[in-house]
Amino acid sequence: MMTCDAIVLARGGSKGIPRKNLVPVFGKPLIAWTIEAAQAAGFVRDVIVSTDSEEIAETARAFGARVPVLRPDEFATDTSPAEASLHHAIAHMCRDEKPEAVLFPQVTSPVRRKDTLADAYRHFSEGGYDSLFSARLIRNYIWRNLPEPQPLYDPHNRLMRQQIPAEDRYYRETGNFYLFRTESFERTGCRLTGRIGFWETSDEEVVEIDEPQDIAVAELMLERLERNLDVHPIQM
Repeated sequence: MMTCDAIVLARGGSKGIPRKNLVPVFGKPLIAWTIEAAQAAGFVRDVIVSTDSEEIAETARAFGARVPVLRPDEFATDTSPAEASLHHAIAHMCRDEKPEAVLFPQVTSPVRRKDTLADAYRHFSEGGYDSLFSARLIRNYIWRNLPEPQPLYDPHNRLMRQQIPAEDRYYRETGNFYLFRTESFERTGCRLTGRIGFWETSDEEVVEIDEPQDIAVAELMLERLERNLDVHPIQM
């Protein structure tokens, strides 16, 4: 099995929800859900948090993550691409031997089933992919917003969703997590490159926290999974 580190990006600034990465979500700070999911995945060598905030760093360490250095301010602006922070983390925060692969789980997607990351990594490794992303099937009939709306299906031959051929189905990138080979990422500067695959997640795992109202939705999903024993237990 190739070595794999998890890199969690969590900057201090947030416009929609102040101190978003530390807000309580179903019993613990938002960032803790992602740290603990990576720790429990079974294939992650090290969980590294890249942040410009000492407060976030202290919380991350309390939940068992490593924060060897703070992220430079130039990589912590509203317009800083995630790739720049990932490059910095790989170069300055990983241990002496760079990982062969990186798991990049996003803090804003705290809902993950117990086996999601492990199953996705197995698919990534056994499939020989260079990169992989979490996705969800778009179940509705899709239209493009052009000067005149244009369907991406035939309205005169409206198939039931289960009848749509696999090659005509659309999936959206959910942002829950990414996996990529370090060599491919460093060569291209892109998290999705080379032979790209995806791993379809459940409806619960599509939740993203960007606005205050999203927190309540995430808590409902986490409660549902906990009730079904399909989420890691709360640890404080």
